[in-house]
Amino acid sequence: MKLDPQFAAAIQEIETTRGIPRDRIVDALRQGFEAAYEKNFGSASNLDVEVNLRTGVIEAYLTKTVVEEVVDVNEEISLAEAREVEEGAEIGDSIGFEADMTSLGNLAIHTFKQKLKSLIKDAERDKVMRLYGDRLFEMINCTVLFVERGDVYVETPDKVEGIIPYKEQIPRERLNPGQRIKCLLTEVRNVRKAPMLVFSRTHADLLRELMKNEVPEVREGNIEIVAISRDPGYRAKVAVRSKLAELDPVGSCIGSRGIRITAISHDVNDEKIDLVLWKEDPFEFIAEALSPAKVMSVELFEEERKGIVVVPDDQISLAIGKGWRNVKLASKLTRYFLDVKSQSEMADFSADMQREDDEDDYIDDDESDYIDEPEDEAGLQAEAGSAEDDEAGE
Repeated sequence: MKLDPQFAAAIQEIETTRGIPRDRIVDALRQGFEAAYEKNFGSASNLDVEVNLRTGVIEAYLTKTVVEEVVDVNEEISLAEAREVEEGAEIGDSIGFEADMTSLGNLAIHTFKQKLKSLIKDAERDKVMRLYGDRLFEMINCTVLFVERGDVYVETPDKVEGIIPYKEQIPRERLNPGQRIKCLLTEVRNVRKAPMLVFSRTHADLLRELMKNEVPEVREGNIEIVAISRDPGYRAKVAVRSKLAELDPVGSCIGSRGIRITAISHDVNDEKIDLVLWKEDPFEFIAEALSPAKVMSVELFEEERKGIVVVPDDQISLAIGKGWRNVKLASKLTRYFLDVKSQSEMADFSADMQREDDEDDYIDDDESDYIDEPEDEAGLQAEAGSAEDDEAGE
């Protein structure tokens, strides 16, 4: 039996585009014919199907045992019939001859298609797990396919589909089909149809991967990214330090004329990125984190992980930032809740605290006087009683 040329070409295309090994496709086609034969004749245990995808020819051979009296026509053949195929046949011999599969073609192809669908699903699953199973939190270059119900569907260079859920998308960013973007792989979701790659454009580690990609010193390990805080699409702060005394970590990440940090910012919808020099001293690190504002003083309360930061009056807006963004990002970066106050506000605050302390002292003094009063009253009552006794004696 010869396969239709278009069908044979389609099988070869599946092998190429889906990455399914040829022997698995051949095996599925063989199983299709065996299943069709079994459905018609009850058993295919003695059927051998040979498939040649290159020529498109399928050949099937039956093996039957030579017997004196045939009981099962599917498994046995009479001596007379056997000698028509092979002259020297004897009782007990196994005779092989070509089986006519023409009548089984449509049923066999239908069964094959069902098995092939299952093969494709398994192959896709294996492919996804093989290519991406151990690549979580790596940056992947993707192409936007379409947007549906707020979610963005993308395709990797390996033709594997993925999704950027709405909550993992950069606010205000408009993505269009065909657009190329960089995403962080956060999950390989094992769903019933096939594994689904889940990506993020808002995760802090996307900035880390972008900096590795753009800054050789980061990629080589000479500059360490210590901490990242992001308000995706608006602003981010990245704390860096150098492992080499002669290497400026902030300047290296910014690049000549800002070319490196500009490229990184462009990849996240022009998000503003502040490079912060990491300091081991928390007071100094907080001052760096609130840049570009100038910090006058920092008071820390370690148990509450809180800090009160004082800045000049003309720097308060800069320190807090639009929508409190600067101070929030600095708090997240340093892991301290930062309460920023202007110099005059801090002076008023200190004055209020002093007044409260003075009032507390006054109340304490007043209470002390009040405690002594009962003893004075007792003395007065004793004196009054003595005077009354004297008057009675007179």
